[in-house]
Amino acid sequence: MAQQLDLVDFIAGLPMPAATAPQLNPLDLLPRRPKAWERLVAHVPAEDVRISVSPTWTRVVVEQLREDGCGDQLLGNGKIRSHDVPPDLIWPEPCRLILMTADSAARIHERWCLEEAPGAGMSSTFRFAQQQHADRTPVSQQLRLLAEEQS
Repeated sequence: MAQQLDLVDFIAGLPMPAATAPQLNPLDLLPRRPKAWERLVAHVPAEDVRISVSPTWTRVVVEQLREDGCGDQLLGNGKIRSHDVPPDLIWPEPCRLILMTADSAARIHERWCLEEAPGAGMSSTFRFAQQQHADRTPVSQQLRLLAEEQS
């Protein structure tokens, strides 16, 4: 008598394609901010976000939005201050500049690779890499050194 294969056993034996994890949005890794600020920066794409890590950060300003000759700042107390941006500013291109500690930047870097971005002054500036899983080694080392300076 021929053995009949049970349909459930047959389906269970089929090779399953590897499930691809949903692509993470790098903007979801950024710190939550007051709703008024979130509305102000909602249009800024991930490629225009810059993360600044400085050993001399005072925490008075936590973010800046620079575009169209204007600069908006989110202060540590949650207030927003707007002002004109001089044309010779070190970041002339439109961007959302987020100031943070090296440890906070490292936590983002663990989930989405950061790469060095052009910057000036006493801070190191990073941006989201094109690919989530690029080589993290150089920036990881840089963030470790910055963390030591900040401690």
